[in-house]
Amino acid sequence: MLKWIKRKAILTFLFVWSQSSISQNIYDTALVDTVSLKYKKGFDIQDFIKMTKADTSFYRAFKNLRMYPHISENKIEIFDKRWNEVGHLFRKANHFSDGSKGWIKITEENTNGKVYKKNGTHKYFTAEMYDKVFFKTGEFPVDNSVKSSYTQKKMQGLSTKDKYYEKLKTFMFSPGTKVKGVPFIGKKLDIFNDKMAKYYDFTIEKTFFKDSIPCYKFSCVKKPNVSDKQVTITRLVTFYDRRTMKIIARSYSLKDVTPMFSFDMKMFIELNYDFGEYLPLKIKYRGEWDVPFKKGEQIKFEMNCTNYRKIGN
Repeated sequence: MLKWIKRKAILTFLFVWSQSSISQNIYDTALVDTVSLKYKKGFDIQDFIKMTKADTSFYRAFKNLRMYPHISENKIEIFDKRWNEVGHLFRKANHFSDGSKGWIKITEENTNGKVYKKNGTHKYFTAEMYDKVFFKTGEFPVDNSVKSSYTQKKMQGLSTKDKYYEKLKTFMFSPGTKVKGVPFIGKKLDIFNDKMAKYYDFTIEKTFFKDSIPCYKFSCVKKPNVSDKQVTITRLVTFYDRRTMKIIARSYSLKDVTPMFSFDMKMFIELNYDFGEYLPLKIKYRGEWDVPFKKGEQIKFEMNCTNYRKIGN
């Protein structure tokens, strides 16, 4: 039983943000009010690989989610294997911060009663992790300083759930690098390594995100003739604001089948620039995963953040 719990947790905690029967368009920022232009000169592929691996702006933007006061609207939907809804939750919250500590006040929450157990705990791992990531209870320290790109921390001394959380952060903030401690697929996530890079087409385009923000679009897409068994990340698209060379949006697509589990997930994250900082504006995820002899999860969630305020206001 413990082994199955660990396997279940690996999937949910590692990839808790990104479908199965949904169009790619929803999660590809290039198709959202964007005009593409032919890229001719300047940066090359290796430059963007280096920038993606060394970037600190995306990690800082997520730390700003706790640093800057704002309002969030959150929707979680849970489905059966045929993608018929079996549970949902809507939540609105005020996120407060004085620059050194933060706290969250849930102002509205509605559910059909099938998201929580009778004792108030979550029925589903993905929904539980959503709360762990975005709805920390009580007062908590806030700090948006980032000295270098994110690297996976040592697991010694961490609880089981914190280990999965650490793997998740490594994948989120250092995409394209190896994630240690994930059976069968950890090395396949290292898409910039020579052994994996040969399976991908890497492209750069000049574009305008949402028809207004001048960006470079850096795409890593599985080659058409590559088998699904050879890769886990099928698509990784990052938009760099041309004015600052900081990340403004990113989409992930992952799919794999292993002897321990299978999953098909997509995620889209959009940032906004305000107060001299990049701040999360939208986070979307839709995915399914399955573990033999266990009930799989098909879950979709979306978080929209608005009304960002200066610290202390």
